[in-house]
Amino acid sequence: MSTRRSVELLMWTGLFAAPTAWAAQHVFNFGVATAQCSPGGRGWGVPADTWVAIATAVAGALSIAGLTAAALTLRAVRGAGDEAPPPEGRIYFLAICGIVITPIFLAIILMEGIATQLLTNCQQ
Repeated sequence: MSTRRSVELLMWTGLFAAPTAWAAQHVFNFGVATAQCSPGGRGWGVPADTWVAIATAVAGALSIAGLTAAALTLRAVRGAGDEAPPPEGRIYFLAICGIVITPIFLAIILMEGIATQLLTNCQQ
């Protein structure tokens, strides 16, 4: 794989890893809560707290991997800036975007996981 292609792959990973991890965690947690709280799922004995903790840990790890990918991308194009000609300028800009949004999504992932653990399940 060429160097530019691998830098672009790192760039896209850094940009989309955290939002995708949060979306997957959110949908998975909704499914676990539905399975635990619905009349049809109560008989299965789904350990919701355990599954939510696993989903939170996996999503957090994927977000940190995305942050690492964005930082490596920024390091690969360190001489470029916002005003650099394409593709270096675009890669630089999207790497910065990945570095900025990943901590936000990591905080959302942690808040969702912690809140799901602390709040009482199956109440309206």
